[in-house]
Amino acid sequence: MKKLLVLIIISSLISCNKNKGFEDEIKDEKELDYSDAFEFKLEAIKKVELFSYPDRLAWDTLRHREEIIRNNKIDFDSSMINEKVALLKETQIKKIFELIKNHCKVEGDVAPYSSCYMPRNLILFYNNRNRIIGHIELCFECGTSESSNNIKENWDYCKDDVKDFFKKAGIKYFVDTEEKEEKERLFLDSLKTTKKIKI
Repeated sequence: MKKLLVLIIISSLISCNKNKGFEDEIKDEKELDYSDAFEFKLEAIKKVELFSYPDRLAWDTLRHREEIIRNNKIDFDSSMINEKVALLKETQIKKIFELIKNHCKVEGDVAPYSSCYMPRNLILFYNNRNRIIGHIELCFECGTSESSNNIKENWDYCKDDVKDFFKKAGIKYFVDTEEKEEKERLFLDSLKTTKKIKI
């Protein structure tokens, strides 16, 4: 009986040590920093703007995943934008930069290779001359994104954390229920008769 008890204790100690090592490994993976792949640093960002709009690929059929920023402005129908929030505080800018530069390995929080892409949100980064120095367009439904060429390796951001940040910043338009999906679908269908959608 004593031998059995000793074996159980040893086994549980080994198991704890293995689990601890695994947790440390996950922590290291989650904290992988991609900011060295960015062609600008946090210090260069003086303003950030967050946007929401209906699934862009449903109405902006000319651009699809092409560059959506030209001549320092959004190069699609800006009347489709639902919300725009400007972030000027250093703490806010630092927080969103931290969220998009870190590698995320939380199961279910990212889908980097998904074919889904229904972008409804956009982040613009500005410098001290009010020039757009980078952008990321996001699909929160699956965790995918498209970005300017100077922001690389950001496909596996933690989408739930970034979405929470958007909400706290004041963005309210999210299509995350069947009811909201149907409402957006009806709106987009109505555009076909009330507004020309470029094909």
